[in-house]
Amino acid sequence: MAKNKRVSVSLTLQEYEGLKNYANSVQLSMSAAIRENLQDLLLSFVTPCLSSQLSCKARTDRGKVRELNEDNFILQSWPDNSAILAVIADGMGGHNAGEIASEIAINTFAKLLENPLPKDNHGKYELLLERFYAADAAIRKHGSENFATSNMGTTIVAVIATETDYIHLYAGDCRLYHCRNGVPIYVTSDHSLVQVLVNMEQITPEEALTHPMRSVVNSCLGGKGKDHLFIDPKWGDLEYPVARDLLPGDLLLLCSDGLHGELLPSELELLVQQFDDDPKKLTSVCIEAALERGGRDNITVIAIQVEENIIS
Repeated sequence: MAKNKRVSVSLTLQEYEGLKNYANSVQLSMSAAIRENLQDLLLSFVTPCLSSQLSCKARTDRGKVRELNEDNFILQSWPDNSAILAVIADGMGGHNAGEIASEIAINTFAKLLENPLPKDNHGKYELLLERFYAADAAIRKHGSENFATSNMGTTIVAVIATETDYIHLYAGDCRLYHCRNGVPIYVTSDHSLVQVLVNMEQITPEEALTHPMRSVVNSCLGGKGKDHLFIDPKWGDLEYPVARDLLPGDLLLLCSDGLHGELLPSELELLVQQFDDDPKKLTSVCIEAALERGGRDNITVIAIQVEENIIS
């Protein structure tokens, strides 16, 4: 009898989403855990259609504690390969509400890919900012029509990147790290209670990892309060600019708090130094490291590297 062979498959993110939705529709009788495992298997096959000028990889994992993966992401280039859209949304709300909120957010941001990008960064910024408000409104609308998801929300970080620069915005504690020569030269500052305490020097970054209020954020899409959305950075902020230059060899690392909530900054920096030239390996070792520390939350990582030989 012939042995079963494992077949390697490459899917675009659109194809993956289609298969994921199909799996959800035909396997409603299956347990959530089995359906989640199937989605993880499909995700492992994804090879996004990206600009050839940037090397990119995304990975997500349910972790060891949560029943569902409430993280969602998109990593996709514009049809003309002018730029890459990278977004991570970390849903909140319990049960399946967080998963719904993060999915609504990602679907809202995916609409950016339907139209050409403006040439100037301010134009890109305005489009990206509008998607934050649109996703917030869509999540709140869904919640108002469905009592079980009335308080659902999601934190989010979003990047539009070319091989020479990028713009970014975020709300909550999903992070962006911009690394050069293996060292972070810029890290977003979480919209969270523990970040406020760290900034006030009331606790250390090490203490923040185990603080009982580490999951409390003061900005998100959706959520309980209508005035609960703060989006940073602001256009015109010279200290923390929205748009930043990229050099050959630079790395952008986006992640949910399932990664940075398990690892110290020095530990994550060491992983970047070792694997900043290999986004596929870097995303894998980041997930593995977070799982080894306990995997208390869902973990999602996107790595985007500017190839060394792109710019002469």
